[in-house]
Amino acid sequence: MGSDGGPVRAAGRAAARANARGNYRLDVENFGPIVKAGVDLRPLTIFVGPSNTGKSYLAILIYALHQCFGRRHPSGRAYFRNRSFRLRKSIDRPLRQGFREWLEQPSDTDPATVPLDVEEFLRDALETPGGLTDNFQRELRRCFGASGLRDLVRRPARSPLAVDLHVPQNGAAPVRYLFSIDRGNLELTGTVPELPATSAEEVRKLLSWAFGPEESGPVAKLDVALQECLDTMSRQLLRPLFQPAYYLPADRTGVMHSHQVVVSTLLQSATTAGLRPSADIPMLSGVLADFLDGLIGMSQQMRPWRTGGKLAASMQDEILQGTVRMDRNQTGYPAFSYRPQDWSEDLPLMRASSMVSELAPVVLYLRHVVSLGDVLIIEEPEAHLHPGMQAAFARALARLVRSGVRIVMTTHSEWVPEQI
Repeated sequence: MGSDGGPVRAAGRAAARANARGNYRLDVENFGPIVKAGVDLRPLTIFVGPSNTGKSYLAILIYALHQCFGRRHPSGRAYFRNRSFRLRKSIDRPLRQGFREWLEQPSDTDPATVPLDVEEFLRDALETPGGLTDNFQRELRRCFGASGLRDLVRRPARSPLAVDLHVPQNGAAPVRYLFSIDRGNLELTGTVPELPATSAEEVRKLLSWAFGPEESGPVAKLDVALQECLDTMSRQLLRPLFQPAYYLPADRTGVMHSHQVVVSTLLQSATTAGLRPSADIPMLSGVLADFLDGLIGMSQQMRPWRTGGKLAASMQDEILQGTVRMDRNQTGYPAFSYRPQDWSEDLPLMRASSMVSELAPVVLYLRHVVSLGDVLIIEEPEAHLHPGMQAAFARALARLVRSGVRIVMTTHSEWVPEQI
């Protein structure tokens, strides 16, 4: 590295550009304790305020949106069945002919231009996505652990709950999705002013496959090709929401201490969509279920150190003054421990200080899970930390943001935002 710090500045600019593409805006009304609020999601977003003002509601809503739009679907039929964006109406004969005629035009005439009828068909599919309403409803109920959407509407319910999502586009009006919940029913209104400028080439390539000489069953292949087009376009239009998000709940210390008991008694009834309600066991919110599942899955995959690996190491050296360790027992279940500096043996995490238990999941997620562009949501990062350690942790989070990881946090502390 040169003495002028050029590579460091270049890396910082690249991270800044990546983070800038992840900005979007949320406006909510009558949501839990919130009467009305608007927030611009930036590389670092901090919710500060008294208790019961809606900080966690907004944080969980952000997580639910990322789960709804960016959920990784399994392969095969389930991939197409669970897509948020899918076709709502059939492709008639004139439209199929329009696709063919467009493909027959020389690609060098105006490859960026999609025929009007094709554009209208795709825009309609993006504005009225067949699966998005169901996905968002399911994720809201799951993440909040709510039995129904009525539970999320501010009481008394004199007007509907509204979640208005605005995603900016380069040189174009923002894409907008308005979710409205009235009497427990969820309605969606979408507005897509323009298709992505880079989508025409992708559409041409996919349609060429659908109408290729080896085609068998052109209608079915056209359906698949258009589904792929919608998938590509939605990722371009809603790029920020497709980034993975990870949620570290406020009570993570207790979870880290008791996760084995919780898992053995609760997760035996879990599904990939969270815990099912039961008369015998309490409802577990989706953010807690995902956090528990992440701790278990982390030990199974043991992915190499990620973007935040170096920052996790510095956090261990400067704040924890030791190393958070994760091993598997004979059954493959994770065992978490802490080894202080200059020790030769591990200390079970439950016997370590509350500060270590509080920061241990942050270190593990940075080390093995979080990548550039991902969203890390942290509730109350100041919990169990001395004011001096709060300031040190805030500086570590600021470095993480500069590296290209997006941070959303809720806090009651004056030290954390002041230090940042």
